[in-house]
Amino acid sequence: MRKFFSGVKFKIMLSVCVALLLGIIIAAVTDGGASPVSTALSFVMTPLNGVASQLKEHLSAFNAGFRSAAYYSEEAASLRTEVRTYREQLVDYEKMQQKLLAYEEFLEVKSDHADFEFTPATVVIRDPSDIYCTYTINRGANDGVKINDPVIYGGYLVGIVKKVTETGATVYSLLHPSVNVSAYEIRTREDCFTEPKTGLSEKGQIRLSGLSRSSPVTAGGIVCTSGIGGVFPRDLIIGTVNEMVNSESDVTSYGVVTPDIDPASLVDVFVITAFEGKAG
Repeated sequence: MRKFFSGVKFKIMLSVCVALLLGIIIAAVTDGGASPVSTALSFVMTPLNGVASQLKEHLSAFNAGFRSAAYYSEEAASLRTEVRTYREQLVDYEKMQQKLLAYEEFLEVKSDHADFEFTPATVVIRDPSDIYCTYTINRGANDGVKINDPVIYGGYLVGIVKKVTETGATVYSLLHPSVNVSAYEIRTREDCFTEPKTGLSEKGQIRLSGLSRSSPVTAGGIVCTSGIGGVFPRDLIIGTVNEMVNSESDVTSYGVVTPDIDPASLVDVFVITAFEGKAG
């Protein structure tokens, strides 16, 4: 029993009784027409109604805030979808722009070389760790692609087909040790050939051999295919001479050439499947 009188429930009941009693007393001494009991109840309930009203307002504000959070969450999801769509469209636009650029270069070459037959291709596989920048294209035997077909980007030679499947082909870039190209320097008309070396390939450069020590070729010279041997057509651009170096083992000199097209950046290319004077 002692616990009951000292408990919270008893204190609440006592508070309510005191409030009712106080209300009856106030009602008795006032001139209002209401009964003492109803007046007492009104006295007690009025503060409670105020508390309930305030609680309702707080709950309404909470619900409004909760709805706003859900609304903003939906808006954020919608915006993320929209951004993703725009990104995909931007990627498609960049791809199309690259293709258009490649085709513009192709049309210029086609107008200068009516004997060329082309197959357009896209680089689909590349090994970033390969210093020779070997890559795979999405055109193969079913498209008329054959081993030793030259690969170009515009008027630039960028490689040669070395392996072919029905639907794809492996292309060796000019940096690969097995790719040697008969060439000439356009200003001096000096005949020469490319001879890739691993040390230079790591720097994205190739060696230009077959030059005498008295060769007039100098830095800045432009090197093109000569067409000798029938593997590559004549006048495709290979690259630019960076420097000339005298050989330490004999009386020759060689040039260090940087290909004008970085093979690591290629996306769209063309395979020359036929040209006038092609061997085999």
